[in-house]
Amino acid sequence: MNKLTLSVAGVLVVLVAACVTINVYFPEAAAEQAADRIIDKVRGETPEGGASLQRENADEVPVMLALAQGYVGFFIADANAQSGVDFDKPSAEKQALEAALAQRFSALRPYYDSGAIGLTDDGLIEIRDRGLVPLKDRNTVVQLVAAQNNDWNALYAEIARVNGHPEWQDEIRRTFAKRWIAKAEKGWYYREGGTWKQR
Repeated sequence: MNKLTLSVAGVLVVLVAACVTINVYFPEAAAEQAADRIIDKVRGETPEGGASLQRENADEVPVMLALAQGYVGFFIADANAQSGVDFDKPSAEKQALEAALAQRFSALRPYYDSGAIGLTDDGLIEIRDRGLVPLKDRNTVVQLVAAQNNDWNALYAEIARVNGHPEWQDEIRRTFAKRWIAKAEKGWYYREGGTWKQR
């Protein structure tokens, strides 16, 4: 009887651990798709072939991961839907931040194109070469970069907050950084591991 009780208790511990794992699971594929949409919106672009892009990303899921997800899904069906995870979930603050980022981007774009500023691997931007910014514009560019970084930081926090997972802020930041770099235009600079590289 005691062994049976211990076995049942052991199974319950495993199931509870599985539930905890699911509850804190970060849905990276969904975050990447949302990051792409938000980045395109900030850049004033329309994503090309949105449906096929989602299918391509889905095809990249490794077989072992798919099997593991299926097994866990037996215990908890569609955990993300149940927990209300939606990286496109609107809020007044999120919409205001996206609008401000888009407005500033048009002023910053010439400096991306010239190589004066670049993307960083922490989801922000940085002045890479002050010499490429005319002296009369340097203070303005410094202020634009600072304001843009403040709003990106606030947006990452807001996306995590509206989804009820403030602990995801760093993962959201990393996802956006990865997608920004992947979507950088030819000639743009990005910093990876402390080194500036050019697309």
